[in-house]
This record gives sequence, C-alpha cells and structure tokens, in this order.
Amino acid sequence: MLRIAICCGGGFSSSTMAAHLNRQLEEKGLQDEVFLEFIPFSALWGESAAFNSGHVEQRQDEVDVALCCPHLEFPAKSAAKQGKLRIPVFILPMRLYGQIDIEGVIEEAEDVLELWRNGTPNPIVFPDEPRSMTATRNVSHRRWLAKQGK
Repeated sequence: MLRIAICCGGGFSSSTMAAHLNRQLEEKGLQDEVFLEFIPFSALWGESAAFNSGHVEQRQDEVDVALCCPHLEFPAKSAAKQGKLRIPVFILPMRLYGQIDIEGVIEEAEDVLELWRNGTPNPIVFPDEPRSMTATRNVSHRRWLAKQGK
C-alpha cells in the first residue's frame, strides 16, 4: 500500500485537499491500494505546528512520502538541511496544488519515491524542475512528460 501525506503549515487548504482526494479514492475503489492523510508539516519530525513550540508524536513512520503545499519550499529545505526528514518530501507546484486528481497524486508520489530510491536528496525535485514555484504544469510530472513526447 502506498501511504501519502498531504502537508502544509496550518492545514486549512491541505486538509481540504486531502479530504477531497480521499473521496476520490473511495469513488474509484482505490482505498485498499493507497492511504492518504493530512499531516501538518512540522508534525512529520515531532514539532508542534502551533507556534513551533512543544513536541508531538513524530509521524514520518506513518507514510512513505509527503506531498507539500507550495509555500513550504523553504521550510522543507531547512528541515532537510537539519536532517529532520527520513522520507521523501516533495513540494507540489503552485499550478498543480489543489487541482490535481487522485491519479495524478498517486503518479507524483510514485515518481518522487523512485527519485528518492535513486539517491535524490530532500526536498525532492524533478531534474527539469529545480524549483516548484517556477513549474508551469498542471498535471502530474509523468503526464506532463508524456505530453511533451519525452
């Protein structure tokens, strides 16, 4: 089973996105193949999201990959530099965030895991997208490459 976290700082948009994607999982009968959950970004390594103080249970062991909202690019780089991340973390491109369907999320997560297994460091980036904020695609990277004939 592929276990995916949808992460952001406060959880407003990402928790809504996770709920929407979970409905799609059920509608498509994929809930036995994919587990998807909202997890605050700082909770991945056991820090409270509220005022960045205190400690909560570290949650990286609950998921295989974290897909994060676009504004977490710099916090993800900082967390990676500090050695806080043991799972692949990917920043969803701005145009993709909130628009991606469950199939696209699954494709993105699978491709990020493949990059991680091949030694790409956190936060994971696709070779042709060094910064998520500059990516212009609105489909999974896999589908975008197919449209480009690559």
